[in-house]
Amino acid sequence: MKNLVKLALVVGLAAVLAGCGVRSAYNNLDWLIMRWINNQVSLDSEQELAVRTALDEKLLWHCSSQLPQYVTFLRGVEKDVEADAIDVDALRRHGEQIAAFGRELGLRARPDVIAFLASLDDEQVASLRESFDERNEEIVAESIEVTAAERQANQVRGMERGMRRFAGRPSAVQRERLEQWASELKPTAETSLEQRLAWQSEFFELLDLRSDNGTFESRMAVLLEPGATWSAEFREKMEYNRERTLEAIADIHALSTPRQQRRLLSRLDSLASDFERLSCSG
Repeated sequence: MKNLVKLALVVGLAAVLAGCGVRSAYNNLDWLIMRWINNQVSLDSEQELAVRTALDEKLLWHCSSQLPQYVTFLRGVEKDVEADAIDVDALRRHGEQIAAFGRELGLRARPDVIAFLASLDDEQVASLRESFDERNEEIVAESIEVTAAERQANQVRGMERGMRRFAGRPSAVQRERLEQWASELKPTAETSLEQRLAWQSEFFELLDLRSDNGTFESRMAVLLEPGATWSAEFREKMEYNRERTLEAIADIHALSTPRQQRRLLSRLDSLASDFERLSCSG
């Protein structure tokens, strides 16, 4: 439930980037987001109106303020690809920019998220807890109750899907590098679940205080900060894995065929052009 509207927007944007028509998916973000929210908790009419109003405001802001920045960002990535300047430093810089976009989205959504959470009744909180528990069970099945080999294979498949989406099928040597990358990662599934459960425990404790507006708002704002409850051990593992991932992506890009590079440039150009058309800044 961290940043409900932020997460919902990300769900919609993920649908955009996953292969749906960009313009079609973006223009239906309000529907996608409301559907996602209603899968988490049933809203009464007053809550639905408040959420729709907040969504309209945030989507207008996103369309006018954020999409032009996405276009500039994608054009910058294009230039780096064309200049053969995709190395670890460039990838880190681009990753930090993407994270900044996410933080800005989260900050913009946070007041509405907190107001929405404060409006929940006991039955809705119980429903939300059930949704969390169901997802926790899925995570255990997908990430915990698997062997190390299965986990590594899943990680390779996940990276392959992303590569195919933007650059096409990986070559044999690129897949070898992916397998090396997966073998180098520090395992985080168990620690990640522990962090998730700790965050959820504090989240529901705070929901019990939602009638105390001042305390609830200030403490929930802190909890909604990304990584607010991460332990030092988990943070170190995540940073280590991030660096290994950047190195692997840089190596895989260096192994790209001319066809893969052309496809990547075409995909970046297509996304930038679609976001440019969707922008309502002008």
